[in-house]
This record gives sequence, C-alpha cells and structure tokens, in this order.
Amino acid sequence: MSIDTGRGVAGPELSPGGPRRPGKKWKLILVGLLGIYAVLGAYGLVTNADKIGASDHSLAATATVAPSAPARAVAATPSFVKHAKPKPTEPTRGAASSAAHPLGVASVTAFGPEGTSDGDNPYAAYRILDVDTEQPWYSQWYATPAFGGLRSGTGLLLDLGKPATVTDVLLTLGSEPGADIQVRVGSTPSMDLPTMASAWSAGGTVRLTAATPAEGRYVLIWFTRLPPDGHGHYQVNVYNVSVDGVNR
Repeated sequence: MSIDTGRGVAGPELSPGGPRRPGKKWKLILVGLLGIYAVLGAYGLVTNADKIGASDHSLAATATVAPSAPARAVAATPSFVKHAKPKPTEPTRGAASSAAHPLGVASVTAFGPEGTSDGDNPYAAYRILDVDTEQPWYSQWYATPAFGGLRSGTGLLLDLGKPATVTDVLLTLGSEPGADIQVRVGSTPSMDLPTMASAWSAGGTVRLTAATPAEGRYVLIWFTRLPPDGHGHYQVNVYNVSVDGVNR
C-alpha cells in the first residue's frame, strides 16, 4: 500500500475569489435588526412629540388662566363705590330751632277747666321736674276716656319765668297709649292760649314740635282724652316734661 505524501489534511474548501458573501440567514438577521431600530426610533419620535404637545398644552392653559386674577380684582372694585359714605344732607330745621336748647322752668301747677283752682292732684305736680323721683304726676281716674262727661280736660301749667320762643316739648307718659294732648303757649296763665302742637293716642315718650315756633312765658300741657289705667278706668301719668326753645 502506498501513501501519498503530497497532500495535507483535508480542510474546508476556500473560494478562489475571497470570502464568501453572507447567506440568506444573515440577511434576515440584518433586516430584523434594522426593523427593531426603526421601531425604536419611531417610538422615540412619538414620545417626544407627545411631550412637546403636553408642554404646549400646559403653556396654553397657563396663558388662559393667568388673566383671570386681574379680572376678579377689577370685578371687586365696584363694591367700594356701592358702600361709599353718602354726602351729608342739609338740616331741615329752621334757624330758630337749630339754636334751640332746654329752657328753664320756674314752676309748675296742676290746671283744670277753671284754671289752677281745680287742677287734678296739685300736690304732685312738682314731680315732673324732679329728676330724683320716679313717681309721676297723675290725674284723677275717670269712668271713660272723655272724663266721664265731668270735665273738658286736665293738665299742667309751666311758667318759664320770662318770655321765650318755644320749639319743642318732650313728655314722658305711662306706657299705655291713648292720651290726646295739646301744647298751648302764650303770655297769660289761662285756657285761652294758642295751640302750638298736638298728639293723639300717645303713650311713652312723646315729642311735640311746633310747625311755627311759639312766643310766650307759659306752656300749658292739656289732655283732652285719657288712656286706660289697666284697672277698668282711665287716667294719665306724667313722669317728666322738658321744654326746648330760645330765650328772648
């Protein structure tokens, strides 16, 4: 048996033109990789686009909301104008009444239809000027508001001590309404004094103001109708009287 020593160990057969071209298997792998990169690239673009869109949206929202703050501030401004302090009005009282002040009362007397001789309860008349007592001057009680037909009225005569211009008289009566009152002012202590002011069905604190200030030294508080006393009769209580005006 002969052995050929001219050949080496058998090995792979090389192409005479250089390395072989990649086969179909490698082409498929390359195409797959390129597809994966393409997908990843597309996903990155979409994600960035969404981020940009969201950023633009938030900027747009900020631009829309921002002007609302000054809008609310402007809307709140008219409330200060609405509640602005009104201008003071001119006084409606006349020059004489604007200078009026409490007048001194020299004396007070109970007064009836016949004058000071038949006034009701004359001993208690001083109480209307006494600030230290809580007791009133009071009339007699009668069966009807019109004095039971026994007399035309009852009252109190105030002497100011000297002539004055009278503008107001303030009375504090019992709380029960029903008194009809006249305020008469003049120069003589009589029933014939002119009526300065009137009130009807009065009770509690009553201010009688003259339409035209009256001149005189005497002020007659005259009751022509009595309020109920709560016991089935009619009687008036007077706790205080003050006179406003101007000294002459």
